Amino acid sequence: MGRLPAQSDARVTVSDPQHPERVYAASSAGTFRSDDGGQTWDAADHGMDSPDVLTIALDPRQPQHLYAATTSGTLYESDAGASTWRASGGPSKGGR
Repeated sequence: MGRLPAQSDARVTVSDPQHPERVYAASSAGTFRSDDGGQTWDAADHGMDSPDVLTIALDPRQPQHLYAATTSGTLYESDAGASTWRASGGPSKGGR
């Protein structure tokens, strides 16, 4: 656990409505997860091909279900609270 990388910029943060201490961040250095309200962070981008994440969103009814979009044009989906990601609908890799 640690801080967000110094070279990253947290573009978007979202918190889990069922567990307010759980926060997700989308940044230029990847996706990160905190379970202590942002005091410490873990990388949470396993399965993503691009570390440059533009945005992240969660389903408020199922907060373990998240979506993230990268600058490569790929939309990713996680059913595991950002532990693992898979490419989902939307543009294919490379934006085509």
